[in-house]
Amino acid sequence: MGAARSGIRSAATLLVALTVVTACAPSSPSASPSAGASAGGVASPSAAPRRTGSLVLVGRILTLDDPPVAEALLIEDGIVAAVGTRDAVTARASAGVPVIELGERVAYPGFIDAHAHWIGDRDRYGVETPAAAMDLAIRRGWTSISEQWVNQERLSELTRLAADRALPLRVDGYLALNFGEEFFGDWYADREPGAVDDHLRIRGLKIHLDDGWGKHLNWAADDLTATIGRANDAGWQVSVHTVSSAAEELVLDALEAAIGPAGPNPLHHRIEHAIQVTDEELARLVAMDIATVIHLDGAADWVLDPEFLAAFDRDDPGEGGALIGRWRDFVDAGLHVASATDAPWTFPDFTLTDDMGRPVDHIAAGMDGRGRTTNETPAWLRDQLLTAEQGLRAVTLDAAWVLGDETRRGHLATGTLGDVTILSGDVTHATPDAIRAMTVSATIVGGLPAYCPDPAICSPLGR
Repeated sequence: MGAARSGIRSAATLLVALTVVTACAPSSPSASPSAGASAGGVASPSAAPRRTGSLVLVGRILTLDDPPVAEALLIEDGIVAAVGTRDAVTARASAGVPVIELGERVAYPGFIDAHAHWIGDRDRYGVETPAAAMDLAIRRGWTSISEQWVNQERLSELTRLAADRALPLRVDGYLALNFGEEFFGDWYADREPGAVDDHLRIRGLKIHLDDGWGKHLNWAADDLTATIGRANDAGWQVSVHTVSSAAEELVLDALEAAIGPAGPNPLHHRIEHAIQVTDEELARLVAMDIATVIHLDGAADWVLDPEFLAAFDRDDPGEGGALIGRWRDFVDAGLHVASATDAPWTFPDFTLTDDMGRPVDHIAAGMDGRGRTTNETPAWLRDQLLTAEQGLRAVTLDAAWVLGDETRRGHLATGTLGDVTILSGDVTHATPDAIRAMTVSATIVGGLPAYCPDPAICSPLGR
């Protein structure tokens, strides 16, 4: 238990500024990137098309669309071509397309980890290569991961991987504008946001506004407002780390200056972590339609960490519980709320075990609020728990909205990407513990199995 708390404490310390990571990790910058560095450092992907697949799934399919449950799904050349009844969909499929009977298994839209550092911070949890890091994510059922702190070196690595067709899942990169009080300037200015290829998008910019305890602000108000204004004008989404309500108020002021007090928010500017939010700040989030990223699995441990509590001058989160961990309040207010791993920063002692970092952990933890350092639901979270359906949206449909790709990902409908995660059971009809016990039967990206341990699924695919 002490070791776990020590790991969580380390995560809270470094979660925002990433100062130690930047100083220690091989992929960290030794100096701030120059304003024009991004243009020269980005590799052009090969012109060869990426391989995609075709298949039919038959069984229980939760679409997060209309109809919400389907009997069959057809993916053609990596894109969903039909959703509906078994007879209608199988009749539509071309001869030779494999038909997979799900049986007791259930298919979901590919799960999306909307805020993580699987690749960039792999050294922190003892992983040597990008391939190994991505494999760990894929084995957990993630079909998309968002790399939330990308400097020039990491950008070059990602684009090389894209050029080599070495990204087995989809990656959304966010270019870092600072760590702690070291600022990189507008080094993104020589490029435009968008796709490098069909597996890599450079979607937005990352701002670390306060530290992991919410005790120290890294930005002055005028600088933050000007920076977000320039990014918004240039068409870049901004992703802003906030823990304290002081940081929340600061970024809301900056966003209001950029898009107005009532939005709209076409670029889907987003708030990360949102640990402490007042009623007034919540109302402003709703008015501007600001996306919110939380950590259903891991946030309770973070808030319960003694150093976090000390930073807020309290012994118990319940003393300020009305402001902390407002999961249900966010959802009920109508915000787009994604849950994400923040891998590896929510891993106790930066150690990834088989029973963590999974989509099922987020759905289950949203239902019972249990953390890694306690088996009991914290009192201050009891009225903030979510349903399984709400947790499922947080790792599918709302996660796709947070990434600004909700038309293609997060649900299964004609024309969406053929990304599917198949689990051993139905999360909408299970207890939190039963959900945690579910296994991944297959992770399918673009109609192809990126991970397929289940012979009943793999055999028809020739795997």
